[in-house]
Order: sequence, then C-alpha cells, then structure tokens
Amino acid sequence: MQSYWKWSAVNGRTRLVLILALLSILGCGRGGPRTHSIKGKVELASGDVKLLAGSFVEAALISDSNVRSSGVIQPDGSFKLGTLHAGSVVNGAGEGKYQVRILLADDDNQAYRQAATAIAPRFLDFKTSGLFIDVPSSADVTIELSPR
Repeated sequence: MQSYWKWSAVNGRTRLVLILALLSILGCGRGGPRTHSIKGKVELASGDVKLLAGSFVEAALISDSNVRSSGVIQPDGSFKLGTLHAGSVVNGAGEGKYQVRILLADDDNQAYRQAATAIAPRFLDFKTSGLFIDVPSSADVTIELSPR
C-alpha cells in the first residue's frame, strides 16, 4: 500500500514527465526519418534491360547530397528505393527532389562491361544524367536510358 501512496503523491505534471522519459528510453513507434515508398522501372531503349540487373538506381537529395536512397535493378527493370538510416535500410525516400544516376554492379567484370556499353556514360554521374525524381510521387517512376 505504501508504494501506491508514494506514486499518488506525485503531481500530474511530474507523472507525465516520468512516463514520457520512460517511453523515450524504451522507444515507441517507428524510428527514423519519414519516407515515402518509391517504386519504378528502368527502361533501356534499343537494348535488353536484363544487362543492368544487379546494378543500382541511386538518388541524391538536391538540397543535401549526403542524403541518398538506392534500389537494385531487377531483371525486368523494376526497382524499389530504400534509405540507409542508423545502420538499417528504411523503405522509401524522404521528401524532396533527387538527382538520379545508375551505379553499375562490378562483381562480374564481363557483366560490368556489357552493362557499361548498354547505356550512355552520362547516366553514371549525377551531374550529367539529366534524371530526376520528385518524392513523394503519385505514380511509379520510369527511368528511360539510352545506349551510347
């Protein structure tokens, strides 16, 4: 009974502060930045998009190029962006306008060479790609690439 009386003697404001402190220590809700799901498809004009499978679509926030999201290009050209936050990948990307580039997978030299010849080199650099994504997006994103 005595512990009940000690707790009841604590005023409402102090109780609220104690509860909020406890919740912040234990954590509650979803952590990390607010993100929006971004799905899309890479299309390769006059070429086979399968050559880009395993490569990445990388997006850098224009207002802060340190904020980046990326997604693996699947054999059908589809991708889904994720953002690294506090050591884990969060689905989607934060709000804003992003510059986009393609990062070619380099784990297989022959596949790398084939992918590199399938697209123009300008798509490998943010400054020259001419590719942008607005987040949030009301529709799936289409990234059109052309050969050399």
